Amino acid sequence: MKKMMVAYDGSEASKKAIDMAVKCSNQEDEIILLTVIPAELSESSFTKMLLPTIDLSQIVKSGTFKEKALESLSKVAKEINFDIKKLSTAVESGDPADEILLSAKKHEADIIIIGYKGYGKEGRFLLGSVTDKVVRHASRSVLVVR
Repeated sequence: MKKMMVAYDGSEASKKAIDMAVKCSNQEDEIILLTVIPAELSESSFTKMLLPTIDLSQIVKSGTFKEKALESLSKVAKEINFDIKKLSTAVESGDPADEILLSAKKHEADIIIIGYKGYGKEGRFLLGSVTDKVVRHASRSVLVVR
């Protein structure tokens, strides 16, 4: 039995990662779908800089992002539930790469499956790359799906 953790963010690349996990699994395997919400999505300095006069705590309700992420994961899980018997979902908050690595360790995943968006050199420099960071720092195998 293998435990596969799939990082899912709703992108086409992460959908391909789920497809790959399903293709590589059999009935005894377990798939864990993980979504990571950036810790300060609504309270970031960048957001405050762009909207300095708006109190986002009045607009964005606590738990909204986590609830939406759980909803999204539930829909994805229902779509692949026919193929996989052991399927679980998880939503974490924090730095996406760090949380993927920590969750893989916590769930004792044998492999991390993650999509690659292909930002190019400039994009990786400006944005950083979750996939690159996961590949560099993982203590277990990582399958990058394009």
